[in-house]
Amino acid sequence: MLKFKFLVLFTSFLILIPISVFAEKVYYYTNGKQKVLSENFSNNLKIAGNNHKAYLTKNGIKLYSNNRLFVKFSTPLLTKDVELWCKNNNLKLIKNYKYIPKWYLVEFSGDTINKSLTLVKTKLVEQAEPSFSFPIELKSFEPNDPFFPNQWHLNNENGIALGYTGNDHAHVLEAWNLLLAFIGHAGIGVKLAIIDDGFDLEHEDLAGRFLSGKDFSDGDDIPMPGPQDAHGTCCAGVAGASTNNGIGVAGACPDCKIIPIRMNMTSVGSLDQSALESFSWAAEQGAHIISNSWGPPDGGGAMDMGQPLKDLVANLTTTGRDNKGIIILFAAGNGSESIDEDGFASNPNVFGIGATNASGKRCSYSDFGNSLDFMAPSNDTDSSGGDGWAGGSYIDGIWSTDNTSGGYVPGQLQGDDSGKYVSEFGGTSSACPLAAGITGLILAANPNLTKDQIYEIYKTTSDKVSKGFVNTGENDYDASGFSTHYGYGRINACEAVKKALEMNGENTSEVVCGDSNLPEKPDDTENSDEENQDTVDPSSDGEIHDSENIPTTKMSDNGCSCSIVEVF
Repeated sequence: MLKFKFLVLFTSFLILIPISVFAEKVYYYTNGKQKVLSENFSNNLKIAGNNHKAYLTKNGIKLYSNNRLFVKFSTPLLTKDVELWCKNNNLKLIKNYKYIPKWYLVEFSGDTINKSLTLVKTKLVEQAEPSFSFPIELKSFEPNDPFFPNQWHLNNENGIALGYTGNDHAHVLEAWNLLLAFIGHAGIGVKLAIIDDGFDLEHEDLAGRFLSGKDFSDGDDIPMPGPQDAHGTCCAGVAGASTNNGIGVAGACPDCKIIPIRMNMTSVGSLDQSALESFSWAAEQGAHIISNSWGPPDGGGAMDMGQPLKDLVANLTTTGRDNKGIIILFAAGNGSESIDEDGFASNPNVFGIGATNASGKRCSYSDFGNSLDFMAPSNDTDSSGGDGWAGGSYIDGIWSTDNTSGGYVPGQLQGDDSGKYVSEFGGTSSACPLAAGITGLILAANPNLTKDQIYEIYKTTSDKVSKGFVNTGENDYDASGFSTHYGYGRINACEAVKKALEMNGENTSEVVCGDSNLPEKPDDTENSDEENQDTVDPSSDGEIHDSENIPTTKMSDNGCSCSIVEVF
C-alpha cells in the first residue's frame, strides 16, 4: 500500500509564471472575520489563458484567486432580482444553491479579493468571499485482492491464526444476521452517496449496486474513473460490494444502493465550489449518507471550509432527509497529526472517522484530536517513522474491489489473478466508507433516526478499544468515554444496529452481540441481488420503485487525469 499525493495539475493547461515580486499583505472577510494573505506572484498560474494570482496564508498554504466569488444576501431573492443586482455591480450570476438559498456564486472580470472587500464594506451584501482554489489530497494507499474470509474488518474470530495482528473487528457479520432476523434485509432503500475520483460501474462485484451517478470532472452522468483514478472503486467495494453472490468481496451494507459522484479533482477550480456541487447533487438524489475519503493535504497546515460550504453542510445535516439530517462522514486523514486543523473532517456537523488495526490499536497514521468522533477498522504499517506511511510494510490489509481495467495493481497474481480486487486497501479512506456502510445498516434498522440520534448511538455503543493500553503518547478515554486518539471508540455494528432496532420498538433483550447464539438468517430471506432489484426508500410512503439503471458505456478517460486532491 502506497500513499499517493496527487498535487499535479492539468499539464496541458498549466504554465508556471517565473516572476518574483515583493510579497504584500492583502485581506478579505469570511463570516465577519478578517483573513490576511501574502501575495506570492512567483507561483502564479496560467490556466487556459487566464492568470491566477497566488497567495499564501499565514501557515504557508497556497491559495489561487480566480474570477469567481460567493455572495450572501440577508434574505433569498428571486433569480431575476439577483441578475439585475449583478448587472448593476458589474457581476455575472453563475448559480445559486438550493440548500443555502441566500448564497450565490458570481463572476467578476477584475480583482475578486478587492471586489469582495468593497461589497462587504459598503454593506451591499451580508457576506462576500473569493472562491479560492487550493491543493487538496485524496487519502490513499496501495491494494491487491479478495474474499470474505480475509475481510477481518467485517468478522474476525481467528485473525491471529490468519496472520493479522489481532482478533478485533467491527462486528458487521453479526449486524447482518440481526437485521435478517428482524427485518429480512440489510439495507434495502438506503441511498449511500460516495464522492471520490471515479467508479468502475461495470465491475463484476458492483453490478446492480449503483444508482444514477454524476461526473463533475467530465460534465456527464457516467462517473467512470480516468486512467489514474483507482480510489473510488475501492471505497465503493468497502461500503457496498455485492454480498453472498459467490464472487469477490462483501460490502458493509449489502443491500444499500450507491450514488457514485465523481468530484472535479482535475483542475485548479475551487475545492469549495466542487464540494458544493457534489453535496448538492447528492442531496437532490435523495442521499441518506454521504461518504468522503478526501480532504486537505496531510502536513499542509490548517485549512478550513469556506463559509458557503459550512452553511450547506449545516443545512444538509439538519434539514436534509426530511429534516432528519443527512449523515456526512469524512476520513480523518493519514498524517498522524491533529484532525482539528482539517476544517473538513473536523466540521462539527460531520462524523470524523479514524482508523484502528486488527489488534484494536490506533493505526500509526490516523489523525487525532478533539474533533475525532469514531474509529473503524483499517490497515496499518509496521513502520514507526515519519507520518506512519514511510518505510516498513503494510499489515492488516483491507480487501476490496479494484478497477477491472487498470487500478492500483493491475495484473498482479496475489489473491486475484485478474486484478479485479485489492488486498491492501486501507488508510482512513477505507475506515470512512466502512463506517458509512454500517450507518446504512442502522438506517435499515430504523429509518426515522435523526443524524444526532445516530451520533448518540455510536457514542454509547462503540467499543473502547485499547482502553488502559493505549500506545505511548496517546490519551486514554476520559470519564465521558472520549479519547483524543480514539474518539468515542471503534464502531460496533452489531451493538449499534441492536440499539437502532430497540429505538424502533423491537424487543432485542435476548440479543447478545459477540454471542454465537445471535439470531440466524431465516431460510426464506435469501440475500441475493436478484431479489433486491426493487428498493423501498425508508423516508417514502412505502411505494416500491424499480431500481434505476445507469449508463456505463463511457470508456476510461484518455490523457492526463491528474488531481489536486488527496484521498486518504
